[in-house]
Amino acid sequence: MWRQVGRMLLMLTSVPLFTAPAFVNGGEQKPDSASEKAARDALVEFDKNWKDYTNEPNFGDPRWKLKMETLVKLAKAGRAAIPLLKQAAKEDSAWAAHTRELATHILTVLRDTPAVRDAWANYDLSRMDVAKEGKQAPDFTLADASGQGYRLSEYRGKKTIVVTFILQDT
Repeated sequence: MWRQVGRMLLMLTSVPLFTAPAFVNGGEQKPDSASEKAARDALVEFDKNWKDYTNEPNFGDPRWKLKMETLVKLAKAGRAAIPLLKQAAKEDSAWAAHTRELATHILTVLRDTPAVRDAWANYDLSRMDVAKEGKQAPDFTLADASGQGYRLSEYRGKKTIVVTFILQDT
């Protein structure tokens, strides 16, 4: 059983390598006004709707969805998001502190971590939050560090699966 848990942890820590459309060919694709608008809209929504963390219990906390939606939209905007993020990350910008912090983080990832950037850009937001407590988990496939895929349905009724998410801040 521990071997299976170890495999699941490996699968969750590996990030699939996809190519985000706005970064194809070394980022040669030119930003367009639609991408710039999408980036601005995503950052404005985050800035307006983010609530700072407290020590209070937050069951059903919607912040993770807001942050994930923002990350995906900004990654999909590609290079068009970079000038906006640079401006938002400045200490003297008009953006809220939480947005400045997010912009700084995203700039680092967009420039320095192509695998994560591409995974964000290719993430299907329609599949987010489909698992429900007390219901059977939707089927999914994850790859381990060596690229071997494991499908959840292969283990239904046979093994106990523990899925652990390891959050990493850069």
